[in-house]
Amino acid sequence: MKSSSRDVSSWKWLRLAALACFALPLLAACGGGGGTSSATMNLGITDGPVASASAVVVSFTGVELQPSGGGQAITFNFSSPKTIDLLQEQNGNEAPLLSGASVPAGNYAWIRLLLNVSSNGTVANSYIEINGAQYPLVIPSGAQTGLKLVQGFTMTANQVADFTIDFMLQQSITAPPGQTAGSGTQEYLLKPALRLINNVQAGTISGTVALSTLQGNAACLVGASTSSGPLPNAQVYVFSGTVTPSSSLTPVVEPQITLSSTGSYSYDQPFLLAGSYTLAVACTSTSSTGTTTIAFIPAAGQTATVTANQTTTVNF
Repeated sequence: MKSSSRDVSSWKWLRLAALACFALPLLAACGGGGGTSSATMNLGITDGPVASASAVVVSFTGVELQPSGGGQAITFNFSSPKTIDLLQEQNGNEAPLLSGASVPAGNYAWIRLLLNVSSNGTVANSYIEINGAQYPLVIPSGAQTGLKLVQGFTMTANQVADFTIDFMLQQSITAPPGQTAGSGTQEYLLKPALRLINNVQAGTISGTVALSTLQGNAACLVGASTSSGPLPNAQVYVFSGTVTPSSSLTPVVEPQITLSSTGSYSYDQPFLLAGSYTLAVACTSTSSTGTTTIAFIPAAGQTATVTANQTTTVNF
């Protein structure tokens, strides 16, 4: 089980800062004025599971940062595209986008992930794979905006900032009925549902889910086998704050429940900002008329507090 805690010693931070000047030649020249104090930025990407998908591959061409108050954006164009299967970056794994990048210190308004997007919105060398078939990914207005995360952050002078972008694909990908490519192939829309995590302020929630808990609600076992995981219709929903779980609320994340080597069901969710959360096991079921409902266990949820660089345990 992996934790998002990063106990990195001071010598490694200094080494990363020293390597920044060697890392930047791998990137095209970036904008922004000279003569200002600088900070070092590391930026990675992580993700959670997507129902039915075995791969979600996205090809990134760069990263753009916008200083607060306007001014010229700072752009890092990769020397060659970074093609990443986001479904491989789960359970504490992350793929690096920027490593030791030097940027002016100050406040920033947003981050944009740059992609090779055509005029019709399709992304080159990017696709979602379902049941062995690959389908194109389309980003609405992608040629103009890419994947933009409007969330402010601060780069402190002479410090290293370590960030992770959670792609939250379960909430980002839709398949509109009737929307197809020229060949008649179903297109999948990739709409930004991203969150930026300052890893210094992040912790982990993990725990186990008893088999008896799952067996106590028929919705959890629809079409599922309890002898092998993961369960296709059971996840843990993590809501921000103290709330009553509801399908009308959007969870922050939805970690998958998997079967461990010891024969118990468990889940693990790193990269959560410190704060209070409500958790519940969520099991989906579909009626004969096609209506989908979600059963939460327990109905009132369980509350937990995440502390930076620590793991909080919540069992069901």
